[in-house]
Amino acid sequence: MKRILILLFFQLSFHGMTQVYLDTTADMSAKRVQFADIQQFAIGSYGEAHYNQNIDGDEFRAGKIDLHRIITYLGYRFNERVQFFSEIEFEHTVELTVEQAFVNYRFNDKFNLKTGLILVPMGYVNEFHEPTLFNGVERPNVDKYIIPSTWREMGAGFQGLFKKSSIKYQLYLLNGFNGYTGAARLSGANGIRNARQGGDESTFLRPSLTGKVSYFGFNKLLIEASAYIGKTESSLYNGLDRNNTAAISQADSTVVGISMVGLNTSYAAKNFLFRGQAIYTSISNTDQYNAFTGSNVANGILGGYAELSYKADLKKDDYLQLIPFVRYEYYDTHFKVDDNISRNKAYAREEVLIGVGLKPAPGIIFKADYQLTRTKLNDEFMSTINLGFGYWF
Repeated sequence: MKRILILLFFQLSFHGMTQVYLDTTADMSAKRVQFADIQQFAIGSYGEAHYNQNIDGDEFRAGKIDLHRIITYLGYRFNERVQFFSEIEFEHTVELTVEQAFVNYRFNDKFNLKTGLILVPMGYVNEFHEPTLFNGVERPNVDKYIIPSTWREMGAGFQGLFKKSSIKYQLYLLNGFNGYTGAARLSGANGIRNARQGGDESTFLRPSLTGKVSYFGFNKLLIEASAYIGKTESSLYNGLDRNNTAAISQADSTVVGISMVGLNTSYAAKNFLFRGQAIYTSISNTDQYNAFTGSNVANGILGGYAELSYKADLKKDDYLQLIPFVRYEYYDTHFKVDDNISRNKAYAREEVLIGVGLKPAPGIIFKADYQLTRTKLNDEFMSTINLGFGYWF
């Protein structure tokens, strides 16, 4: 197994930055299957536990401690071309979901067919969300509320790697959000997050399109641009007579168009790592949607963050890493609204996070951070201490 890993890494490092790009996702679970022997079954796991404690004011405030998620991933490499990969997730010890389940057919490095339950390639964390791959106890809130992680849908498409050009691409057709199920699934507070379907008997009337292009040709610099475009689904279309124009018009008022664009980048300089991300979502037909459902969805949602971290090797002869970091984050699920509703400044949130991670081994990390949060409605920062650990193997 080790020999195969070494050979594959040397093969993929045709261009110097290709290896750096792969190293940034060395703990990504799908690699267990990608690098497995033919007709070999692969199994692994990752998970994380969190403790969150608000420390403002003179009153007692109960903290929250949670075994947030435990994931088992199972895969099989049938032959040189066909692989299957899946992630089965337990959240909060009781919720069982499937996070990924897809078949990949490899024609060559440049062209691969992928179909099944697929992670939408927006931003960084939505694809690479193992706790050993991001700083902070909790995932960034831009990834949680704006993208929104973990976002996966049923679909099919293509992906590939052009090694000489240092370009990786992904392009998929997927089912979209479900914006109306007898009540509004989109809101001003949570944006589009609650409209994810996740492959759970998903409603599918019209496909959505998503894609990402990654460029890693500059020394230790990664630049990725991603996009998503589609329309939401609605339960009002079920059994609807195609000739009933009045009913169709009513159903149309429960559908919005969603166009999302994103840019994320990272740059490594010696032991420093800078990571930045910006996401903007435009939502159409919100005036009719809000009027019919009584919701207050914005027609523009914005989020972004900048983060700087440092990796300190504490032991020369043994593995022990300390990773202090600082992150500034801004996200607004009411960034732009229609004239007939009022912008809620409480949905414009600003965060500063200062923290540290300790890795006693490559697959485990202990985390602690101090989080300051405020909104445009209230300039006073709220303070939270977060503690946790994560693992991957």
